[in-house]
Amino acid sequence: MTAVNMTYLFGTEAYLGCITADRAEADEAELRSQALDYINNFKENLWSEDPIVTIVAGEQLREGDTVDTVNAFGKVNGKQILATQAVMDQVVKHLEALTGSSSPVDLREPMRKVEQKFLSGPGAGAIIGAQAIDFQKQDGVTEIVESVEANAVERRFNDALFEDEKKGDVRIRRYPAFVGCVSNFTNFLDLFRKSIRNIELGVPVVVMSRGNTSQHMFRWCQLLLQMMLEQGVDTKYLTFVSCGVEEQRKLYQAFPKSPMYFTGSRAIAERIKPIVGSMMASTGGPNTMIATAFNSKVAEAARISNCIENKGQCTALRHLVVPKITKEDVAA
Repeated sequence: MTAVNMTYLFGTEAYLGCITADRAEADEAELRSQALDYINNFKENLWSEDPIVTIVAGEQLREGDTVDTVNAFGKVNGKQILATQAVMDQVVKHLEALTGSSSPVDLREPMRKVEQKFLSGPGAGAIIGAQAIDFQKQDGVTEIVESVEANAVERRFNDALFEDEKKGDVRIRRYPAFVGCVSNFTNFLDLFRKSIRNIELGVPVVVMSRGNTSQHMFRWCQLLLQMMLEQGVDTKYLTFVSCGVEEQRKLYQAFPKSPMYFTGSRAIAERIKPIVGSMMASTGGPNTMIATAFNSKVAEAARISNCIENKGQCTALRHLVVPKITKEDVAA
């Protein structure tokens, strides 16, 4: 019988040690002030004059058709240059050159300096503000507060993982990781959890554009590249691809061993899943709460969850399952 490594299971001593340390805190007032500064000083035509483009190893590849981008309500808010086949070929060539590296790579120190700029400033205000302008339905300040808390835990997980790799207990396969961004929680999920956490252990990241609300994730990608350069981190580790869904599918097929981190709609997930073997996906609901009885605390939790993020795609409550409940109970 094959032995099971218990280290990475929920509830183990090592796991609990990562999540029970002192909780990090954020300065909400400062985050809000930075975001308002960004919004108040935002240049209306910026996202048209500086369109979304494909970026490979820090170089902007601007060949392709220019199309409009839209915000969460379908209003045009900028421009995007869709990659030509020649540009997509350059992306493939670049990523193929990265697939052979599997030796331990430790970029934690410089990447955590980068991360701190996004969590407290000056990057925090920029990513909150850009998200507010593009998506318009998210409390970006609370998102960064939650990121400060969650990232402290996830850094400890990565530290433990890297130590295990050095001991030979695990092996990190450093194939390029594809990131499918979400519209309403991209700073928490796509920037920190999917991108920075991978890059700091030497895993190249490929961020994919979206069909809508794509401007604000492109802007954090630009900032991330700039900060990586400032910290001496090779920009080969971060690629941004501006293209349609069919071009994305072809790119995924070219790298069958690469993981895909996807947060988005079920419709897009259905088009991606058949061609991506290692896909970790979170799609829009339905999120369900199950309780053994209905009481004031359950009612409060249901009410808060039902209203969170203006019913954003990920976390808002869709179903409440409890025994012996009436319409009058719910209304009360």
